[in-house]
Amino acid sequence: MNKYPVRCFRERALPILRGVKNAFFLFYKRDWQGFITRLRIAVGQVDLRLSSLEDVGLPEERAHYYADSGGIALEKILRQLGISSGDAIVDFGCGKGGALISFARYPFAKITGVELSPELSAIARENLKKLGIDKVAVECCDASDFKELHDFNYFYFFDPFPCPVLKEVLGNIEDSIDQHPRKVTLIYLNPHCHAEVESSSVFCKVKELKHFEHQCYVYENALD
Repeated sequence: MNKYPVRCFRERALPILRGVKNAFFLFYKRDWQGFITRLRIAVGQVDLRLSSLEDVGLPEERAHYYADSGGIALEKILRQLGISSGDAIVDFGCGKGGALISFARYPFAKITGVELSPELSAIARENLKKLGIDKVAVECCDASDFKELHDFNYFYFFDPFPCPVLKEVLGNIEDSIDQHPRKVTLIYLNPHCHAEVESSSVFCKVKELKHFEHQCYVYENALD
């Protein structure tokens, strides 16, 4: 028996079924906007499908594959952080914008996604447009080249790139803190490069929050 069609069906069907389940969870909670958003994602009107490096032509030394990290699990994490209108966040390696869609449901004053792939950046902008989300910016550049960081106090990573790239980005964040001292929070989902964060001497892990599928570490800097 050829198992490949079965595996292919599972890979395609399971995310849809999971998405529909999450949508009706929000329906039960009477979160109508969240219900409609998740349902549109589940049926493919909003494209958050997995993309490999080969799919979008990204170099493996600068990026990892794209996967959606937004949704109920991420929003549960955000609720525990007490986001206010004085906060602003950057999503490094935002891909097709799944996490940005979740961030837009919270009172961040400013939300920016940074994505290396022009193809993924374009999809993210189109997804945000389809959902009527106009308070999110998407910048297409290498994460280490995005240095306009002073306005932000939250930085989000869903294991978007190899450790050397993360170290470059952390260096930029540390420089920004030196120039504009403030409390900064890093949200790191699937923290593959945890050692690099803690070795920075600026950030230390303050929380481990529950996520359905991944570890989530939260780091903060110490203020004098």
